[in-house]
Amino acid sequence: MTPPRFTRRTAPWDRLDYCQWPQVSIDGYGALAQRKITVLAEAIKGYIDGQPFEKSLEKDGIYRQTLLRAFNRCITTDGSGRVYGWSALCPGLRVRSNERRKPLVQSGRNKRGGMSGALTLFLRQRVEIASKFEAYLLGNAKRADGHEARLRHKSAHQKFIQLCEEEGVESWEWPLCVRRRGRESIRQHVERFLDLRYDDVVGSQYGMRAKARSHTSNGYESRLSACRPFDIVEMDEHKCGFIGSIGIPTPEGVRWLPIERLTILLVVDRWLRLILGYKIIFRREANADDVLDALHSAISHEAPRSHCLGFEAQSTLGLPEAASASLDRCGFNQLLFDNALIHLATDVSDRARDFIGCDFNFGPVRRFERRATIENVFGGLERLGFCRLPTTVGSAPHDPRRQEAEKAAVKARLTAKEIIDLVESVIVDHNRRTSKSNFGSEPVTRLKAAWYDVDGTGVIFPYMPPTAKGVASLDVSVVPVTIRGNKSKGRRPYFTFEGETYTGTEMARDWELINTLVFAYVSRHAIREIRIFSKSGAFIDTATVMGRWRHTEHTRELRKHINDLIQDGYLRVRYEDCPVHQFLGSIMSSKAPKKSLSALAEDQVARNVRSRDPAAGRNDLVATDETSHRSASEATKEDGAGAPEDDEFLDYRELTAFEGAAG
Repeated sequence: MTPPRFTRRTAPWDRLDYCQWPQVSIDGYGALAQRKITVLAEAIKGYIDGQPFEKSLEKDGIYRQTLLRAFNRCITTDGSGRVYGWSALCPGLRVRSNERRKPLVQSGRNKRGGMSGALTLFLRQRVEIASKFEAYLLGNAKRADGHEARLRHKSAHQKFIQLCEEEGVESWEWPLCVRRRGRESIRQHVERFLDLRYDDVVGSQYGMRAKARSHTSNGYESRLSACRPFDIVEMDEHKCGFIGSIGIPTPEGVRWLPIERLTILLVVDRWLRLILGYKIIFRREANADDVLDALHSAISHEAPRSHCLGFEAQSTLGLPEAASASLDRCGFNQLLFDNALIHLATDVSDRARDFIGCDFNFGPVRRFERRATIENVFGGLERLGFCRLPTTVGSAPHDPRRQEAEKAAVKARLTAKEIIDLVESVIVDHNRRTSKSNFGSEPVTRLKAAWYDVDGTGVIFPYMPPTAKGVASLDVSVVPVTIRGNKSKGRRPYFTFEGETYTGTEMARDWELINTLVFAYVSRHAIREIRIFSKSGAFIDTATVMGRWRHTEHTRELRKHINDLIQDGYLRVRYEDCPVHQFLGSIMSSKAPKKSLSALAEDQVARNVRSRDPAAGRNDLVATDETSHRSASEATKEDGAGAPEDDEFLDYRELTAFEGAAG
């Protein structure tokens, strides 16, 4: 169909604003072509403004019909709905795609020619086939139910031929009359379809990573733009790209095996690209408590070292000492998360929001362009730190840097302390590294300049007000518990937390608390004592754990780990023994390099005697332990297995307890 021919009176009014038309570059044309384009452009402007046609233009070869034809070319729209504008005046530019109107008649040598534009004409005449074929292409491209996992050219051609046969296309008609049955035309049509529907099918055709990347570099600027430090902060978790190792004691000695990659939670400022806080996790997945610990690290600028024996605390994160001390309790305006379940927890979505006073922005999962700053930081940590280790797993399964990472991890024998030191060193190195994003400066230097107002811009840091009395900080979990007890049986009020019983002097005397819901304020790094409050907020008592856990302070993660070991039979703890001491003792005893079979047999005999006669076992406990230790040491000397390096590594049973124990 011939497109309509417009004049300045009949043309759509929204296409006549030539000031908004796309500009054109004529530097590559000759002087004659440049003059013709310039004169024609001025004539079109005068025509749109209502001026009459000037006869003097005919000297340059511009007649009335030439002017109208150029005017219609300029207001023609492309596939996206935008007018071509002044670029339509360039010679050789097609403003309309080729469209066949002649009937399909084979011609040329051996009747193989004369079929240009056959598919376009065929689909325009066969509307039912065109609609069904379009639905098939879209279904395969989006991986709809009942369709293939991907759009393939061969499958599309077979479906097209099937539709033609079902709709009654004769054998002498195109495409059934040609040798390849329009295979090349279908291939080009599928490619054009994928180009036009790219935004709809990029995820199913090319993967989620390609879909996320397609949202970047599209010419649009994000509305979330930071304009000062602590304005926008991003938070996400990342699995480090290297493998550690653990030591398992066996009758032949300690056997080292690789472990899974550890996870780190980072809190990064978008303006400075500065790491404000972090949390190292020796588990497969992070939880809500880890998120709160990372946020607490960000607002207090303290490094959340694992509270294990021998793990000294650090508090600077590579920040200037003066700025680190002055920016304590400095919040932020907006915090960017993804929609992971740990971020939707009540403690995170309610408590952290109210405590910090910032707005939460929950973006979609696996959309790194929404949190581009922290993803860039993760990439830098991997590239400049973790991927340089011989135990690296690389960035992909076929990364050449990944060469038997498991064997390298067993050979390296990195302890927990060394792994934590490595992660913290990489974080501090990032905060002190010069980069283009910080205009050739370091993040800590820019933070220091903003703090001392070197530029005179008067940056106001979002300090949080002092915490009101009775408000729990982020390193404290608020857990609802129910008070239990039985007055008729003499069972005083108590409650259970993490498998152990708690009570207090005041709570034990108040029988009205039975079957009452109260709130326990649990410090996750010290759970031997817990403060109890009523629903109205009144303080009830400070409850203390009963039984064997009352002797030594411990963390919530450590109790979970030790209880799991006891339940699985890896650790034996008597009622009067301290579980923490027994756990640490089992670690120290498991560091014996080797034991002969005779020493192991003596230990097994001693265990059998104690199990059959508990009284004898208690009486002979010290003697048996001394005998077994003496036998083990003698056997070690005889076997020549006194290598000290096997004693310097941690046992696998304490792996998930790196959150630690403070004794």
